[in-house]
Amino acid sequence: MSYPTLFTTPGVKQFAEEIDAERQRQIAKFGDQHHPDGTGGLFLMNMAHALRSECQEAAERGEATWRQILMEECGEAFAETDPKLLRAELVQVAAVCAAWVADIDSRTTAAEQPASCGKCRTPFDPADTRHDGHARYGLTDFCRRCVDRCRDDEIADHRCVICA
Repeated sequence: MSYPTLFTTPGVKQFAEEIDAERQRQIAKFGDQHHPDGTGGLFLMNMAHALRSECQEAAERGEATWRQILMEECGEAFAETDPKLLRAELVQVAAVCAAWVADIDSRTTAAEQPASCGKCRTPFDPADTRHDGHARYGLTDFCRRCVDRCRDDEIADHRCVICA
């Protein structure tokens, strides 16, 4: 079954699918978790200010790195105590992570990628974007079908060549 594409930014659909798969592994291992936010306070506010300054200065010199950008966004989230504003900051953190992953993905050339799945050896078919199709799963060496079939949830710390 094919699902409609809800994302317009290149790479975000794949990123969201990978996040969903990771969340499923986390839920299988740890269950549904609830913890205090642990944000706010003078120390974290000062840290956010320092991280913002470092990132802005690097950007002004044309030397900003993804680490600096992400740390600035995380610092802002850590300093926030209002749940609605904290949520907005965490969405910004996720957006920076998506941009960083897209940048990493753009550095991989087609010559560096195998032409077929590392498990079933079926040639990758970029047009087969079903959740269990034969398109490449992210930048892995596996097709979406093999990744979808790897569901060993009975062992909490399950790791195989696909899940690792």
